[in-house]
Amino acid sequence: MSTLDVILILAAAGCWVGSALVALGARDDRPGLLLGLAGAILASVGALHALLGGPPSRLDVAFWGVPARLEVDALSAAFLLPLQVVAALGTLYGREYWPLAAAKGSGRALRFFFGTLAAAMTLLFLARQGLLFLVAWEAMAISAFFLVNTEHGKPEVRRAGWVYLVCTHTGTLLLTAMVILLARRLGGLLWVPVPPGPPAALDGWILLLAVAGFGFKAGLFPLHFWLPPAHAAAPSHVSAILSGVMLKTGIYGLLRVSGLLPSVPRGVGGALLALGALTAVYGVGNALAQRDYKRLLAYSSVENLGIVAMGVGLGWTGRATGDPWLAALGFGGAIFHVWNHALFKSLLFLGSGSVLHATGTRDMEQLGGLGRRMPRTALLLAPALLAVAALPPLGAFLSEWFLYRGLFASLHRGYPWSAGLALVALAFTGGLAAVAFARFYGILFLGQPRSPAGAHAHDPGAAMLVPMALLAFLCLAAGLAAPLLPPLLDRAAAPAGLSLPGILATGLARDLRLLLGLELLLLGLGASALAWLRRRPASEQAPPTWDCGYAGGTARMQYTGSSFAEPWAALLPGLRTRMRRLKALFPRPQAFRSEFQDAVGGGLVDPWIGRLAARALRLRRLQPGYLSIYILYVLLTLLAVFLWPLLRERLLG
Repeated sequence: MSTLDVILILAAAGCWVGSALVALGARDDRPGLLLGLAGAILASVGALHALLGGPPSRLDVAFWGVPARLEVDALSAAFLLPLQVVAALGTLYGREYWPLAAAKGSGRALRFFFGTLAAAMTLLFLARQGLLFLVAWEAMAISAFFLVNTEHGKPEVRRAGWVYLVCTHTGTLLLTAMVILLARRLGGLLWVPVPPGPPAALDGWILLLAVAGFGFKAGLFPLHFWLPPAHAAAPSHVSAILSGVMLKTGIYGLLRVSGLLPSVPRGVGGALLALGALTAVYGVGNALAQRDYKRLLAYSSVENLGIVAMGVGLGWTGRATGDPWLAALGFGGAIFHVWNHALFKSLLFLGSGSVLHATGTRDMEQLGGLGRRMPRTALLLAPALLAVAALPPLGAFLSEWFLYRGLFASLHRGYPWSAGLALVALAFTGGLAAVAFARFYGILFLGQPRSPAGAHAHDPGAAMLVPMALLAFLCLAAGLAAPLLPPLLDRAAAPAGLSLPGILATGLARDLRLLLGLELLLLGLGASALAWLRRRPASEQAPPTWDCGYAGGTARMQYTGSSFAEPWAALLPGLRTRMRRLKALFPRPQAFRSEFQDAVGGGLVDPWIGRLAARALRLRRLQPGYLSIYILYVLLTLLAVFLWPLLRERLLG
């Protein structure tokens, strides 16, 4: 078996490591940028070869004296491609957004850990041995921690970083237990698929630990609470790779580990389907309530990872019931949505970085009228906004359509009750996503500025606009190239479990051609309408009518983001409003204030952690600061160690 693709991608990981090391000593960031771009090109070539039909490429190595394996197959390639695209464009974007000479050395540290993160995830998608996978996973987690803490001088950034670190290490502990059980099931640490046969009792525990451990990284409800503050605190191009790629390592882990097992226990797919539906609805509902536009995008990532989890649950249902069509629609739709989300969410975070770079604030209520002041940013964000709302002709419309087909097929064949729940949740999520991003775009880019920060905004330079333009082009291309993608999705979904060669390419060819024709018709009608509006002769300006002295609109007359979303956001348990009742005949001026607190993070986890910390502080009495007391503790511990074997022998005897 050829090892060319593995060698190419290992060389790419080495280029990313070189890019990280160059950032520590170079006076110019161009060498690091060139190394990163070279790594992205090398990895993309290897991944494309594997995805376009090349045989899996394998390399057997020794890791700490234990046999290990690096392998590239179509499933690895499906996750390697968005990683390299987003990492390369993020590196280019960061040259202007966060210069190398930034204050307190943060520019060098950011570039070092960005390159380390890209290298760790590249190795993660190659690893086919439990210990090697955990090492790559931990390197990814630590790199992300330092990236989130780039502005560690701010208390809210430090808190977001530590919450992320605790959550990611909790997930790592669960994955360590999963790797131990998986090694027992497979007969070793090498990840080689179990031959077909009856399921074992360990399979259910392995999948349960996988859902819990990988669910922390993917942000599935209720393990999502670290995600919004971490993505809001990180620099915007870091948020793009965290949301666009790193969250998907949880989905990759679920697909990879389940593909090693001979079957999926019945009911596990339905449970994941219901969990994904709950995550999607919860994420988009919380996105509606946010004033911080980066937190809005982070909660939207929770929503979209819920949609991807629904696809994985649908695929597991197909495996459990022996239905290859259902498995192909679920796994294929999940992988297709992974691609689409990587593109449009990265573009949205880069666009939000342009707004933050120009205005210095993340508060939507302080902005407005940016469409005239930042026209290029407003135009480039349009494809991402259509995609995140799953509107044609963008690819997210088609990836969700895959899931609709699978959910209807599941209901028709009488499989799990959760398919009906997921179907309603998917439709409800699409509607709320359209409302949330109409609010996002309208409050930021339409109307008049609400503060001097918005009034003096301007478009960024080419180093930030070019990556956004490339992502906008890829968002459009993903929808228009849809008829060419089912063969790739067939190959990518095959390692995840039950599937037949070419099943999506055969079963969806006619439907995709019809959908593409409809999308081209809509594009043609839109282009014709735009051309007609431009050619229409300008009408004479009509004099204003008498309007009771109204002279013109002001910023105070506009809808705010909170008022726009109030009918929906008022249903959320974490939204709190404060306003004193007006009692006097001539009352004093009063202020209205609304606050949002995540129902899980702020409502459940924070109080529990606070009580635990308060009780732990009582142990400080054991640290009086006297050396003699500490020596006494050591002697008592040694005495206990010597006495324990005697007591144990007496108790057991």
